[in-house]
Amino acid sequence: MRPSDVALLRQASREVRGAIRGAVSFAGLCDQGQVRVTAVAGAATRRLTSIVLRPSRGLGGRSWDTGQALAVDDYGASDDITHDFDAQILGEGIVTLAVAPIVVRSRMRGLLYAGTRSPARGPEMARFLEHQAGQVAHELDVRDQVDLRLRMLLAADAIRAVPASAAPGEDADAVLTPRQVEVLELVALGLRNAEIAEHLGLSVPTVKSYLRAAMARLHAGTRQAAVVEARRLGLLA
Repeated sequence: MRPSDVALLRQASREVRGAIRGAVSFAGLCDQGQVRVTAVAGAATRRLTSIVLRPSRGLGGRSWDTGQALAVDDYGASDDITHDFDAQILGEGIVTLAVAPIVVRSRMRGLLYAGTRSPARGPEMARFLEHQAGQVAHELDVRDQVDLRLRMLLAADAIRAVPASAAPGEDADAVLTPRQVEVLELVALGLRNAEIAEHLGLSVPTVKSYLRAAMARLHAGTRQAAVVEARRLGLLA
């Protein structure tokens, strides 16, 4: 059972606060195109948990867009960012603010912040946050891979329990390429296109092209129908 990702963020926020004297640290994970702050350490109010970030909005939005850790030494006076969240940030008395994106396999998964109520060296804070965000990203990746492996094992067990209904090779026109078979095998295990692409080291459009070609050869209207027909023909284990 997957541990709580929010608990992971809370732990990271506590570690940031412990490492940067007097810091306020907060973080959130990406969900449906936005990041909602769910982990806070060192705050004097509850205002920070009302932050819901989108790309290009605020310092975090810029970090999201660029994929880089960023900092402003004087948040209130900065004219390089939008000030959508002044009520929350300035309400905590934050002067210097830094943020780093949590990126897992090129996918933006969240943001990790640190702010101080007195002037600090923003670039140094940003570099430290980048390291901490990398550790969070590594743990999320490990959890994702464990989840994927468990799904594959469970799906494989379910497939082995269903008997094949025909001998192999009864339709020469339905012969698939090795790569098309690989893609269909992963479809049969319940993987989505993005997961198949990651597993095989391909792009998502390439996976889709292999899948479309396999469906055409098998005269199947859906990916599930292609799996069923491939198994009927003995092309899948």
